[in-house]
Amino acid sequence: MKRVIAFILIAATSLFLVACSSSPTPASTGATSATAPTESGSTGDNTVYKLKLAHIYAADHPFNTGLQQIANEISQKTDGHVEIMLYPAAQLGAETDEINNILSGSIDMAVLGIGEVGKYVGAFNVYEAPYVFSSCNQAMRAIKSDAMAPYYEEISKNGFSILTSLYYGVRNLTCNIAVDSPSDTAGLKIRVPDHTIPTYIAKNVFKANPTPMSLSEVYLALQQGVVDGQENPIPTIYAQKFYEVCDYINLTQHQITICPVIIGNNVLSKLPKEYADIVTECFTEGTNTVNQLVLDAEEEQLKLMTDEGVTVHEPADKQAFIDNAAEAVAACESEGLWPEGLYASLQATK
Repeated sequence: MKRVIAFILIAATSLFLVACSSSPTPASTGATSATAPTESGSTGDNTVYKLKLAHIYAADHPFNTGLQQIANEISQKTDGHVEIMLYPAAQLGAETDEINNILSGSIDMAVLGIGEVGKYVGAFNVYEAPYVFSSCNQAMRAIKSDAMAPYYEEISKNGFSILTSLYYGVRNLTCNIAVDSPSDTAGLKIRVPDHTIPTYIAKNVFKANPTPMSLSEVYLALQQGVVDGQENPIPTIYAQKFYEVCDYINLTQHQITICPVIIGNNVLSKLPKEYADIVTECFTEGTNTVNQLVLDAEEEQLKLMTDEGVTVHEPADKQAFIDNAAEAVAACESEGLWPEGLYASLQATK
């Protein structure tokens, strides 16, 4: 009987400790706890705040490399009081689960596709529009413009905020033919992510037949002829080895992809203000470093794929694809995927 009572007491204590854990997690006790933020955490505070940052990209992706540099800087500037632990390659769940995991407190930060943020505030869907941005630099200026400011405030009402946004790359079309104009892509079966906007891009910009499919299925689908082509940024084309099953990388450059880094509102509020400011500043200041890693990877990996025998092709009539983008934009705006006029405002950013 005594053994039974002891077991019940131990189990109850364990459940209590699990129930009381929260994010961010203090690794040691001190003057400041996770639920009692102070104006400054530098004096008499021995707490170590461990934050989890999750993303779906491979451990050797430029995102993971750059984010680790930011994490190291935060640790240094907080004298080791804030440790950000990275979990790449969907270790803590799929991209579609990341916001829910932040709201539940099982993770603290995440990098995710803009489409997931667009489910909460539709204006962010415009980042997926074709030919809205002309370069990485222009995209960074546009997303920080006055036109987007109200939507950043709106997104924070959902329990999470955008710390910064990262350049993921320019999307290009891979297939087994050289593509010069929409007449070459008309009728092709092109794999797209299972989102509305990429479907409109395939249908209107390329005049193709969009085929939604998980990224993990694309290589085999290309190899077996289930689809004729796919579109992705250079680092993804390289990482997924699509150049092995596609003869051409056609530089259609139809979409510059931006990925936000989000954080739970409760995470920053539970950190001492000094540490919260450091986290925010380091992510803001580290954005250019991460972006440059992606830009460098695009250049290096394109050369590596060329060395493997793939042909990099510049479409002779790229303007025809750009002209077709107006149809996709009109279709998206008619569905209310983003506010009318926002596309034009961002596109005009100098």
